[in-house]
Amino acid sequence: MEKKKVLFYTFTPRAFRSVLIGHLYAICQKWPTVLISEKMDAKTESILNEKSFFPYLENIMPISQFTGEIKKNLFSQNKYLYSLARKAVEQEKPHVVISASDMHSLFEMYLMRFAKKSGAMVVCFQTGAAADSRLTAKWVERINAEESFSRFLPLFLRIFLARCRKWIGHILYHWILPLSVGQKPLTGKSSYILWKGIEGMRQADYQVVFSKRDFETYLASGVSKEKLRILPHPLAVKGTRSFLEQVFFEKSDSNGKKNILLLVPIAQGFKRSDWSPILYEDRLKSWLEIISLVKNTLPGWEITVSPHPSVKHAQAIQKKIKDISPSIVFNLQDPVEKCLSIADAVVGLPRSASTVLFIASLQDRQRPIATLDFDDEIIGDFYKNFEGIDYISNQNQFVSFLKKIGNMDFRTGQKSDGLNDYGTLDLLKDLINEHDKETGS
Repeated sequence: MEKKKVLFYTFTPRAFRSVLIGHLYAICQKWPTVLISEKMDAKTESILNEKSFFPYLENIMPISQFTGEIKKNLFSQNKYLYSLARKAVEQEKPHVVISASDMHSLFEMYLMRFAKKSGAMVVCFQTGAAADSRLTAKWVERINAEESFSRFLPLFLRIFLARCRKWIGHILYHWILPLSVGQKPLTGKSSYILWKGIEGMRQADYQVVFSKRDFETYLASGVSKEKLRILPHPLAVKGTRSFLEQVFFEKSDSNGKKNILLLVPIAQGFKRSDWSPILYEDRLKSWLEIISLVKNTLPGWEITVSPHPSVKHAQAIQKKIKDISPSIVFNLQDPVEKCLSIADAVVGLPRSASTVLFIASLQDRQRPIATLDFDDEIIGDFYKNFEGIDYISNQNQFVSFLKKIGNMDFRTGQKSDGLNDYGTLDLLKDLINEHDKETGS
C-alpha cells in the first residue's frame, strides 16, 4: 500500500503520553504525519523532536484548546479553533485523521467535519477507562447537583437546575458557536455537554478500543458494531512497547527501597444502595486512614501519592498527608508515568476507576495492583474481575494484600501472553481498504 498522509491530534497531554504517542510512533515509522499538539511537558516535547523516534513526522502545529494561552472570550476561542481545524485539513490534505474522540471538544468536531467533507478517513482511538455512558452521565449529573447548588435546595430541584444548565451549554456549544462562524450546528447522537453517548457516535468512521470488554461497553453505549475495532494498548504491541519503555518507563533510581504508588482520584462519589453522596470530609478521612494503614503495614517502604490533575484542595490534602509522615511523597509535579517507573506496587484509592491502573497492569504483569471500593459505590467496582488487578472491598482484605506484598508472597495471576505483532499501522491499512471499498474510492 502506498504511503498515506496522516493528520494526528494529541487530545489532552495525559491521554497523549499514556496512549496516543504509541500510535503516533508506529505511524511515523512509515507514513508522513502532521501532529496538531497541545502544550506538552518538556520531556514529551524533547521526545517528539527526536527524529530517530519519529522519522516521518513532518510538522507540529500548536493548538491551545486544553493547554497554553486559551482565549478568555468564548467566541474568539471558538473562531480560533474553527479556523485552525479548517486550515489543517485544507493545508495538509490528509488521507487519515486521528484523535481520541469525535465528541469531547469543539476542535475535534470541526476537524472531523472538514475531514469528512474532504474525503479523509476518521479514526478515534480509546485512551481512557470505558464505563457505561448512561451510568457515567447520571453520576456526573449528581455531582453537578451536589457541588454547584446549595444543599438547602431539594435534591429534585438541584437536579432540574443541573439539567437546565447542561442544555444551555449544549445549545451554546453545538448550535450558537458553530452558527457564529457560519457553520451548521454540530448535531449528532452524542454530546459532551449533556454527557450523552460516547466516542465513536459522531463523525468517526471507526472507533478503536482496547479489548473485548471495552467493545461491549461501547456497543452498549450506542456505537454501531460496524464502527468498532479492537487493538490492544500500545504497551501490548511489540514495536510500540519497546519505544514506550525506553522513553517513559525506564526504571528510575529508588535507592534500593521498595515503593508503593497510591493514586488519589477526584473526591466526589455516591453509594450504590441509594445514591447518597459521599461527603468530601468522609472521603478525605478514608484516604488518610488508608495511607496510614499502608505506612504502618509496610515499614521501610517508600510511599508516593499521586493526585489526579482535577483533585481539589490538593495543598490541603498534602499537608494532612505530611502530618501522617513527612517521608511520604505527595507528587504534584511529575506525570504519573514517572511515578509508575519506580512503583513496585500500585493502589487506586476510592473511587478507583483510573486508567493508570490499566496501564500499570500492562507495563508490568507481575506488579501487585489493587483497586479499593470500601463504600460499595457507583463505578467503584470498575476493575472488578479485571485480570491483573485485585478488587478489594474492605479493610481486612487490604491488610492481607499489603502483608503479602510486604512478605514478597504475592501472585498476580496474570496470564503471560506474548506481545501482539499486529499494530497500529497494520490496523490502519486494513481500515483504509475497508473504507475505500465502502466509499468506492
